[in-house]
Amino acid sequence: MKRILKVFTIVLIAAAFFSCKENSLEKQRENEIKKLNEFIKNHYPGEEPNPTGLYYFGLEEGTGDSIKTNDRVQVFYELWTLDSVNVRSSGRYEPLELVVLPPTQLSSSAQSVGQIRALHEALTYMKKGSKSLLIFDSALGFGQYGTTGIGAFTPLMMEVEVYKVYPAPVQEVPDNE
Repeated sequence: MKRILKVFTIVLIAAAFFSCKENSLEKQRENEIKKLNEFIKNHYPGEEPNPTGLYYFGLEEGTGDSIKTNDRVQVFYELWTLDSVNVRSSGRYEPLELVVLPPTQLSSSAQSVGQIRALHEALTYMKKGSKSLLIFDSALGFGQYGTTGIGAFTPLMMEVEVYKVYPAPVQEVPDNE
């Protein structure tokens, strides 16, 4: 009797496991990309993402030099889901300050807005005073885990305005005399 109960339990667990394919990570990712593609098709027909998957739309041209990796910047931002739910913003008087890093140095599952790969990549296309709209999938955002108020595999939109730029110090190479 115990043996039959063990076998029945194992079969039940296996059935439950294999019936959860709808909730698999691959299925969630597939649904996310489908939702993002549909949104782009309906709102920005004909637009293509850059090679990393970021949709970048310049709204206002800034002045000065382009932002570079290791520059310190202050930005104002608004972050929404594709169905226009505002999930984060900097506030009008409290800019987010961060050092621009290469996206390869950032996790594919950001823990905060300052760690979003899409933001760091977009900043390298911008200048002081620039304003841009970014649309990106979770691989450039909060990933498969999400964060407070943002679910796993959630594509997002972000409007970013560069407030201040502090160029990274240039390291001088000593002359070999």
